Amino acid sequence: METFNNTVSYGMFKDRLLEILLLFFLSFPGTMIAQNNAEFHINEPTHDFGVIAEADGLASHTFIIKNTGTDPLIIIRVTASCGCTRPDWTKSPIEPGKTGEVTISYNPKGRPGPFLKSVSVLSNAKNQRTLLYIKGSVTSKSVIATQPTINYPYNIGHLKLQTKTIQYSSIRPGETSEEKIPVKNESENPLTIHIGKCPGYLTVEAKPATLKPNETGEIHLSFSTDKAKRMGRIHTTLPVEIEDSGDKKNTVGKIELAANVIDNFTKLSAADKAKAPAIQFSSTLLDFGKLPEKSSTIIPFIGGRSGKESETFAITNTGKSVLSIYSVTCDNEFIDISGGKKELKPGATVEYKVSIRSKEIKTKIETFIHVVCNDPNGPVRLIKVTAEK
Repeated sequence: METFNNTVSYGMFKDRLLEILLLFFLSFPGTMIAQNNAEFHINEPTHDFGVIAEADGLASHTFIIKNTGTDPLIIIRVTASCGCTRPDWTKSPIEPGKTGEVTISYNPKGRPGPFLKSVSVLSNAKNQRTLLYIKGSVTSKSVIATQPTINYPYNIGHLKLQTKTIQYSSIRPGETSEEKIPVKNESENPLTIHIGKCPGYLTVEAKPATLKPNETGEIHLSFSTDKAKRMGRIHTTLPVEIEDSGDKKNTVGKIELAANVIDNFTKLSAADKAKAPAIQFSSTLLDFGKLPEKSSTIIPFIGGRSGKESETFAITNTGKSVLSIYSVTCDNEFIDISGGKKELKPGATVEYKVSIRSKEIKTKIETFIHVVCNDPNGPVRLIKVTAEK
């Protein structure tokens, strides 16, 4: 183990010296490397090993790199973030349209628990430096694997839940995303979980549907973009009814779900990206201050800052093609959004009005407006909304 670490440390010193020299030459625009039109493309820069055993030794993963440019791609060096990670890569030039490899090996010996490691790839591509990541969790040789401890801070009747809110990751057309909610029956009677009517894009199932006292289970939720048939943020409330064999009346609750359906930008060329739209906001914070007690306030709040019931923000397309705004929404039921357009030509600006129903609000608000668009450099943007009562 000591020899492995010393070898890596010496190699990292030599690589660092080489990098300094290469970056020196890269700083001159007339050099051959600076003029290169190679493109470093990878579909997924992060690999999750999941749970690996310390006793199994090195865990390795190979990232496939594609040259989407017009000149040969040369991987100059790959640097690991620590001595526990060992990289290897394609040394020969990668011709346009062809693929190469970067293999990362992680040594779990003496490192129980979760890990997240990065490697830095230096190449002659336009984006000279690219970061790749590996993550996972190591089980110790001396520890018998046990189920992780799960907390159940929420409840619907006597059914305990780990969460009542599901936020799916961004999903592309043609994809299906799976989530699950751990649940537990902490009553003295069997509980049956009844799922209410679901939208067509959701498939929900309780496993098992009936839980014995102190038994655990899961609610599985599958989101299909093909069945949703629209882009943008999709937010819905799922009714859940709990039947307790010891009670005459069922308990009704709900689970909130939200997903951002975005375009698939993975096949965009460098030329496409250069011509893409670009979204810009006039502000990313809307602070309403202290809200008035009544909806129509003539005299401003004395002794403090007077709040408003409406604010505005603007969106500008600073890119080179039409900006499609798929949705501008807020999951908070007390906030309304109006105005705007579905499409913005390059250079155009549009304004949105955000209103708060102050009479219905009892406590302080901190929430977000979600904007989903076709900007490949940020298809999902957030605007924070705050207000005091």
